[in-house]
Amino acid sequence: MRRVKKWLHSNAVIHRCLTDGSYKDRLILYGSLALNTLYAVWEILCGVYYRSFWFVTLGCYYILLSLIRLTLVKETRMDENTEHTEWRRYRSCGILLLLMNSILCGIVALAVRDNQGSHYAGYLIYAVAAYTSCKVGIAIRNFVKNHDFKDPILTASKITSFASAVVSVLSLEIAMILQFDDELSLLCVMTIATGIGAAVLISVPAIYIIATARRNM
Repeated sequence: MRRVKKWLHSNAVIHRCLTDGSYKDRLILYGSLALNTLYAVWEILCGVYYRSFWFVTLGCYYILLSLIRLTLVKETRMDENTEHTEWRRYRSCGILLLLMNSILCGIVALAVRDNQGSHYAGYLIYAVAAYTSCKVGIAIRNFVKNHDFKDPILTASKITSFASAVVSVLSLEIAMILQFDDELSLLCVMTIATGIGAAVLISVPAIYIIATARRNM
């Protein structure tokens, strides 16, 4: 164990990640931006190839997530940010989160009206379920860990990750109903209920971000 720790700390980047929390959060933000962008492009390409509004709508959702993270990345890279600029970008993140709810409504409408959703071959859906569970757990842990909300950029980043996890749960639920419920009897009720819950879970922190930013500006 000591040898492993010694080896980890011998690498400059890993050592800084282990000892500098802000640097680690910045690297995570960069990685999340890259993954979000790639995933958004993939969903839109799938939508064009399969002529599916479902994939295109999901792609638009992740594009907005990428825009939020891009805003936060630009904030962390600027050395001469004024407090007003920081809070203005923080407010922009809240506004984009609210806009994401309109896309969320589109996701629910496509599932309920047209029975559209993601389809996974064989046992792949169980792997997706495990990944989603880990994603939700990490998002909740980071959200609770940052409960004091003193750093606006870190707060916006954690809330964005939480919003992404919420939509992943909704998408997984729709996929599981489409795969295991032959009569789709649960699709309408479950999707609408989860969609409303997801909208509330995203709207509340988004409104908090906007209100806090306006107060500090």
